[in-house]
Amino acid sequence: FAIGQRDLKRLLAYSSIENVGIIAVGVGLALSGRFQGRAEWVLLGLGGALLHVWNHSLFKSLLFFNAGAIIHAAGTRRIDLMGGLAKRLPAVMALFTVGAAAICALPPLNGFASEWLIYAGLFRTLGRGAATGAPAAALATVALAMSGALAVACFVKVLGAVFLGAPRSEADGPAH
Repeated sequence: FAIGQRDLKRLLAYSSIENVGIIAVGVGLALSGRFQGRAEWVLLGLGGALLHVWNHSLFKSLLFFNAGAIIHAAGTRRIDLMGGLAKRLPAVMALFTVGAAAICALPPLNGFASEWLIYAGLFRTLGRGAATGAPAAALATVALAMSGALAVACFVKVLGAVFLGAPRSEADGPAH
């Protein structure tokens, strides 16, 4: 739903659902490890989930603060009416790009560290001697990778539509 949004704040809100799913995968890994007596699964899953809660609070607040600055400058929340704001708001673009890279879990930012812990735990379930939860972990690994790819697509779209190109409406011309 985040990719299809035309409202900047709604897009950010829908992307939170993806991050709650990442946290749930980490908690699920920890519970599976607890059930099967695998302490490393518990440590990696719960550690990754808790770190992602912290990281999400940091990069999502950065993105929402920048969205407020963008909306104030452009006078609209509609992404399809924005454009060309990189020249008028270079600091906002730089900070929004950092937040977008963090939410997409790109290294070396904080979103990468928390998701890496969860990936490491999921990969450990697939190794030799893995218990019966391995097929579910394989599906969770694929789902986590697909959600990451969709997050990248979503934020590339936002960065391109809001900051790059020519202004798409009269409101973007005098943006400050």
